[in-house]
Amino acid sequence: MRQSAKPSRTRRSPSIEPALGWTYLSREALARAKAQMDEESMGVRDEIGFLTIHQRYADRFFPGTSVLHTRARYALFVPWLFEDLAGLTGPAAVRALRERERELAGRLKDAGESQVIGGRVFPKPSSQPPSTVYWNALAVWGILRPRIDGRTISRAQAHRLLKSAGAATDDDGHPLVSFDPPFVPLLDRPDNWLGGHITLRMAAAEAAFLREHLAQLRRDGSHELSLLARLARTEAAAPSGMWGAEVSAVAGPDQAALARARQAASLAGVGRAIYDALLERVVETGDKREISTRHRDHLVAIIEEHGSIAAKLDVDALETDIGALPSRLRAVLTATKDWIASRSGNPAPLFDVYAAAEARKGPRARLALTVNGRDRRLEWSSDEHGLAGPLHYRWGQVSTLLEDLADPE
Repeated sequence: MRQSAKPSRTRRSPSIEPALGWTYLSREALARAKAQMDEESMGVRDEIGFLTIHQRYADRFFPGTSVLHTRARYALFVPWLFEDLAGLTGPAAVRALRERERELAGRLKDAGESQVIGGRVFPKPSSQPPSTVYWNALAVWGILRPRIDGRTISRAQAHRLLKSAGAATDDDGHPLVSFDPPFVPLLDRPDNWLGGHITLRMAAAEAAFLREHLAQLRRDGSHELSLLARLARTEAAAPSGMWGAEVSAVAGPDQAALARARQAASLAGVGRAIYDALLERVVETGDKREISTRHRDHLVAIIEEHGSIAAKLDVDALETDIGALPSRLRAVLTATKDWIASRSGNPAPLFDVYAAAEARKGPRARLALTVNGRDRRLEWSSDEHGLAGPLHYRWGQVSTLLEDLADPE
């Protein structure tokens, strides 16, 4: 659902840009987009629901992060852009911000940067610009101040606050934030901010500023420091992997949860491979079509690599870490654990529990033994579908963030 800026009472010119171009995504729409991008970043769609585990553990360990994040300096670029546009609100602010973000993408591309948001579509504006991608992070990381009621202000509200600090209210007349302006005091812009060569590499003072904010991050609903805060406090480069001794050594009270997250990541990887193998089998035996054994062969390999780790997962303890799971997802986890322990190698007995879990997708379910299911299987290519792997919990994005903090100019 989209939220549009309030229309002006003055008559509009017939040639003015359509109102759709002035809208900002609502919090709900952003959440849906974030979930979709999380799914796609893993190489497969989330047919069974393993993304629930991915998102909850990732949010616990690394608050504010997203699979859409690229480089840490965007956490400063975005508030700088907003403050540059102080005085503009509504459609004018949206258009100006879109153009400034487009121009920034071009300048970063010219500087030879490869992780530029909007770089692939430049000179067109990005559909997921930095101000969308990093907005939640700015709020969680304490750079964007909250409303008095604790909720995150929208980008449109931030524009209004910057135009009339101290006077901005929501639709019910309540003050939008507890402090003015919307952002905490920021560092001075670099000399090349408005023109010339600019890169995604942070200055030392910028890295120190962001590290100070990250170092205070708590787990949601807890007084305990998050794993991201503990890693930021080391001021070291990113460890080589999430499951190594370096991360475990600083995890503190999250050590046990970290071990379970690894087990859950492996179990989800096996589960996804099982789903693909079952799908190949239905195409071959149910639809009577020739198909490769690519995913069935991969299931053997992923069990060999991840099966022993996956089988150790305590599902009750996992729910203590991240909350209750949907009942059908929990059934998949327990059935998959039992199947791994049986050393059967044949996933056919798991068909019913996996089909029941995928049924949440309605007519898009591929395992369904229905006309819709057969049609969806016709759209699926075994050879083009990515091979299943374990959950990653956004570790790639976190690693880049830590590297940026540890290696400023």
